[in-house]
Amino acid sequence: MKKIVSLLLVAMLALCMAVSCGGDMPLPDQGQGEGPVNPGGGETPEIPDDPSGMLTIDYYGGDIVVSKCDTTATSITIPEGVTKIGDNAFMGCTNLTSVTIPDSVTTIGHGAFGNCTNLETVVIPNGVTSIGNSAFYNCTSLSRIEIPDGVSSIGTWSFYNCTSLIDIKIPDSVSTIGNRAFEKCNNLVNVNLPNGLTKIDIGAFLECTSLADINLPSSLAEIGTNAFENCSSLKEIEIPDSVSTIGSHAFKSCTSLTSVVIPGNVSSFGGAFYGCTGLTSVTISDGVTIIGAQAFFGCTSLTSVTIPDSVTEISLLAFMNCTGLTRITIPDSVAEIGYGAFVGCTSLVSITIPDGVTSISSDTFQGCTSLTEITIPDSVTEIAAGAFESCHGLTSLTIPESVTSIGKGAFEYSGLAALSLPSSLKEAYTAQKGDILKDWGLPIGCTVTFRN
Repeated sequence: MKKIVSLLLVAMLALCMAVSCGGDMPLPDQGQGEGPVNPGGGETPEIPDDPSGMLTIDYYGGDIVVSKCDTTATSITIPEGVTKIGDNAFMGCTNLTSVTIPDSVTTIGHGAFGNCTNLETVVIPNGVTSIGNSAFYNCTSLSRIEIPDGVSSIGTWSFYNCTSLIDIKIPDSVSTIGNRAFEKCNNLVNVNLPNGLTKIDIGAFLECTSLADINLPSSLAEIGTNAFENCSSLKEIEIPDSVSTIGSHAFKSCTSLTSVVIPGNVSSFGGAFYGCTGLTSVTISDGVTIIGAQAFFGCTSLTSVTIPDSVTEISLLAFMNCTGLTRITIPDSVAEIGYGAFVGCTSLVSITIPDGVTSISSDTFQGCTSLTEITIPDSVTEIAAGAFESCHGLTSLTIPESVTSIGKGAFEYSGLAALSLPSSLKEAYTAQKGDILKDWGLPIGCTVTFRN
């Protein structure tokens, strides 16, 4: 028994020594003499030399990849034969001023040149078909770039905060500009958008404050949320008929924009022109059905708007604080006017509410201090809370027979001196006269009469 144990111990010791010292233990066949084998099988191609000694070049997933660069590098020529610049390969190389990319490269990975804050020039060769997300993120010294034919999309954050970028040419092969692709490129003046472009995604040109002119191609179908928000130098924009979607706040705070035509294929456009304080002319084409929430909020230079017969709804706060708006024609097709739709329209003098509207929503005309005349149709059954609050210029009002409910503070701080009510409200008024006067917010001295 002791002999058997001793033999086992000797065998175990020999095995340990072979493993730890290398010994003559056989290793898995690596194809010696035939070149290294890649994980997918077949020969590994020859890795090109890097004369600079600054690059790490590997073979991975079928590509010869630059995977890393020494952060002290100032100028790099990537050797011919490399097919991909890997994800984050040059990330944070803040001393790098120029890169030469060979024709063999087809892919620029995610974050490839992110935070290369001194990178001034880069020529992308024609063979490149893919530019990853955040590829040139925060390259604050990059002034010009030309994207080659063959690239089909510009990824998310690709050129985010490239604050020195002045000009960019985008080829016809590009169909999508990704989320925030050029956000905060605040020196970008000119952009050529290609004829094949179908989508400008969320925040694509957000805060491009120097962008004065941009052509939207006839192929474009969608303008995303915040796409051109705070492009404060943008003076005019022609939205093609092909566009069917304009996202919320798409042109928010484009304070130099003076006129806009909204095509009929756009069914709704909530908040799209919020804070466009220079906007004086708006044409809403036939086919639009909803003027969305906050659509023209704070467009203080807008003086008049004509709404087509296709519109059925004016959503909440749609024209809030349009302080220059003096007149608006609402067609009979409109059945709903949302909460606060005309709040703070201090220059609005008169308005006719169309037949079909059943409720004047809360705060609809609050603060319309110049409103002197309003026509309420027989279709209205409710006047909600605060509907005419602070309408100082409104001195008389006739409420139609159809109205059965008037909300709290409906006439608070108004200038009403005479109010004509339907007989349907007489019983409630007589029973609670004091309370109703208080609840409705009628001014002291207002004469209330009932029609028989």
